[in-house]
Amino acid sequence: MRLSAEARHEAQALIARRLGLRLPEDRQPELDRALLEALRSSPSDSPEARLAWLACLPDGSPQWGRIASRLTVGETYFFRDRACFDALEEHVLPALIASRRSEGLLRLRLWSAGCATGEEPYSLAMLLDRLLPDRSCWALTLLATDVNRVALEAAERGLYREWSFRETPAGVRDRYFRSRRAERFELDPAIRGMVTFAPLNLAGDGYPTLVTNTSAMDLILCRNVLMYFSQETQRESVARLQRALVTGGWLVLSPVEASPELLHPLLTVQFPGSTFHRKDRAFEAPLPAPSWQEETPRPDLEPPVAVELQSPPSVPAERPTDDRSGDAAPLAAARALADQGKLEPARLLCEAALSRDRLDAGGYLLLAAICQELGDIPAALEGLRRAIYLAPDSAPAHFLLGSLLFRGGERRRGRRCLEAAFRLLESLPSDQAVDGAGGMTAGRLKETARAYLAEG
Repeated sequence: MRLSAEARHEAQALIARRLGLRLPEDRQPELDRALLEALRSSPSDSPEARLAWLACLPDGSPQWGRIASRLTVGETYFFRDRACFDALEEHVLPALIASRRSEGLLRLRLWSAGCATGEEPYSLAMLLDRLLPDRSCWALTLLATDVNRVALEAAERGLYREWSFRETPAGVRDRYFRSRRAERFELDPAIRGMVTFAPLNLAGDGYPTLVTNTSAMDLILCRNVLMYFSQETQRESVARLQRALVTGGWLVLSPVEASPELLHPLLTVQFPGSTFHRKDRAFEAPLPAPSWQEETPRPDLEPPVAVELQSPPSVPAERPTDDRSGDAAPLAAARALADQGKLEPARLLCEAALSRDRLDAGGYLLLAAICQELGDIPAALEGLRRAIYLAPDSAPAHFLLGSLLFRGGERRRGRRCLEAAFRLLESLPSDQAVDGAGGMTAGRLKETARAYLAEG
């Protein structure tokens, strides 16, 4: 297939809209090969008709997956950029750990955005393993996302060749890897279990949101990704990444991507050989004031009950008749607290609102998302089951339950929930914001569900 200059320009614009990728002239051969492979299954003959067919396909289709895998650069290795990892090991992570210990809140949330085949998030996991002798006492979230599902599948396998260790500190491979056949090395299952992999397009609007577990982050590494984006997509992506950080959280880009204009108003902090960017308190938005006050700091809630999805949770048969006109304010305040990383107060406020109205499906959905970020997966699952029982047509609740089950290894049950979410979203316009999805559109949530389902 040969593309005319006009068709190639149209293809570049389409890829920029879908993947955020900016392709210079010297990458035109790669573009042609990626398109040739993706368009083979098109029922049309002309290049123009094939491009129109591609434009109608969802982001999670195999064709767009092939384009993403061809045009995104997955070159990485363990502890890439030693100065960056030295700063993490000697300064940033110890300070975060000490702060959380002093608060009595043993929780950390880290995100490798654009994780490729997994070397970066696994390097973070090994750092945390060394820095936390009491790691089992901590609620750790180590999220790793990428638009390339082929790379994610390789990352989850945890098998690597010699080339991935070219900057690995002495002794790390002996401690965390086991030699396998064909000159491959298998990562320790305990380290693999610390990382959660999920599909996410950084050029899209699927973050930050509680639904995709991409908010309230203490540290985000997004290195060697933005350089391939258009300037507009760079600005939009960095703005979303900044919102995904807690106050005092850190964003790390590669040196060639960072610029004062792009990163304003983050604070620039210099470490030996590396530059990090920190979110200051000036970012904090005022919280909505609750219109009521609880007499006790923590309401007595029924303990979570392990129930199957088909079984009704224990809820009152009738709604209370008292005035609940102010109940939206506590939930709005809880959501704002969660966005700022104040998860325990957010949980308490959410539980307090639910003690007044135990039939509020949106409240249970929010509580489940907060519990997920706190690492309390059983409570998150219970909240989602209650939300679905009360609102069977809640696509975000089905999606979040499916993704949690999927990540927990219960892929069959997770698939059923994700398929239910997908069916519920099909009737909605793609650009319609979905209630309870943190601003995500129906199209973006549907594509994220499709990406999970494509993983098997």
